[in-house]
Amino acid sequence: MRGSMQYGPQFIIVSGMLGSGKTTLLEGLLASEIATDTAIIVNEAGEINIDGAVLSESARGMSMATLSNGCVCCSLTNDLVTTVQDLVESRRLSGQGPFARIVLECSGLSRPGPIVSSLQELADLRLKLHLVTTYDCSRPSLSTDDFENAVAQLAAASTVVLTKVDLVSSARRDEAFESVTAANPLARVVNEFSASGRAREAFLPPDGGAPVPVTDQSTRPTPRRLLHPRVRVFRAKLDENESWETTLDWLENIAGALGERLLRIKAIVAGDNRSDRILLQSVGTTFSAPRRLSPSSPAPLGVILIARDCGRQDLEAIPTQHSVTWFDH
Repeated sequence: MRGSMQYGPQFIIVSGMLGSGKTTLLEGLLASEIATDTAIIVNEAGEINIDGAVLSESARGMSMATLSNGCVCCSLTNDLVTTVQDLVESRRLSGQGPFARIVLECSGLSRPGPIVSSLQELADLRLKLHLVTTYDCSRPSLSTDDFENAVAQLAAASTVVLTKVDLVSSARRDEAFESVTAANPLARVVNEFSASGRAREAFLPPDGGAPVPVTDQSTRPTPRRLLHPRVRVFRAKLDENESWETTLDWLENIAGALGERLLRIKAIVAGDNRSDRILLQSVGTTFSAPRRLSPSSPAPLGVILIARDCGRQDLEAIPTQHSVTWFDH
């Protein structure tokens, strides 16, 4: 594993149910000071206000719109991999530097797992993945018939953005915050009233940037309630004497055993030196490359797993070469 690996653009997948504010969030990004060198892939370019843009055609005939601040918008073709390659190649041929970030706006019913899996074909670009999900406080999808898709989107997210916060009472906003943090305790939650502030915070890299302004959690009940009996969050303690390769093999066994029931894994394990810390994580059953954390990171060893229709006994029945203790989170 190479600790000094050079990475390419940040690749941000924006998911969320229909009408939950994805396009509004992207327009906020385009209007912000951090939007320089951004490419946005949308299902329909006309959904974003691109008045005054310079329209062009890529090397492969894809319609592109270049905004005055240097951002590029294009429509998603049938093949996401081809679309991303086209964007990167057109940028290179233009003589400009690489994009800082590429943002994909998903359709309302899209689940991030298959999208992440398809990006494996772009491994040579060394994309830095960031999953952002919008959650409409005025129409909480976790309480509707769209529950299955909503929980898949939320569980996969690195960042969840509460939207339509100006349309609901503070109590409804707090309730949405509790539901989201119960669905995915690993996610950073953007709970910002200002539209511009919401866009700015949403697209910060998940491991850096300013603290996210969230509602004070000191008054929240502990432990958190589960949002639905079918979705559960589990925690496991790990032995620092086990190698990260052995732990990764075990996590992949879990992914194979649970299949589509697995929503998210995030694990911090010991590296080759016992003081090192390695981050292992998956969206669904698709794992990211292992990443070495900063030597100064105080992160404790352990696993957080989010799954649907899964009990602790199911996890305990999965073979492992080392001692593991599972807890309900």
